[in-house]
Amino acid sequence: MDTLNELSSVRQEIIRKEAEIDSIFDRIEAMDTIDPDDVHRARTKLRHEKERMVELKCRATQLEIDTIRLGRNTHV
Repeated sequence: MDTLNELSSVRQEIIRKEAEIDSIFDRIEAMDTIDPDDVHRARTKLRHEKERMVELKCRATQLEIDTIRLGRNTHV
């Protein structure tokens, strides 16, 4: 059950991260005429959040595979 709980947590974090990425992207679009340093910081944060999203999706995939394996082992 720990694997399923962890999978649930990772999926929820992915949803939150997607919302955060959308919010950052919206802020970047609104900053076109504002301080270039602010735009640079926002773009750097966006890049970082996208990298974190990839890590989370990879972790979720691994947990899904582990869950499938656990299910197969209980049917043997």
